[in-house]
Amino acid sequence: MSGLPTVKVGDPLILVTNNRFLGDEPVTVARVGRTYLYVAGSDGCERRERYDRKTGIEDGQIGLKAHLLAQEQYDDRAQRATLFNQLYDAGIEVQFRVRGDLTTDQLRALLAVVEKGEH
Repeated sequence: MSGLPTVKVGDPLILVTNNRFLGDEPVTVARVGRTYLYVAGSDGCERRERYDRKTGIEDGQIGLKAHLLAQEQYDDRAQRATLFNQLYDAGIEVQFRVRGDLTTDQLRALLAVVEKGEH
């Protein structure tokens, strides 16, 4: 992740909770400070958690921390997961330690080469 783009009050973001029971939640930016930003849920009430302004990672939580993503980042993340699954189905398992080094365009190109070789 390259972090959050410049955000301002009212911008929509996606809150990734890493909780399979809660799921991901659309939120809007409620306040922007020098170091942290605060979001409001779908009900319009500001949440008490604060998030790092540069990275979008929740501050103060122990364990799996929630993080904020812009819609483009969220879509890219979902597409990467799909590409890794398609590569796995084609017989190529990308190790976890190198997944972060590969860009989405590189994954698309690799999948295109593999699919072209199958035909």
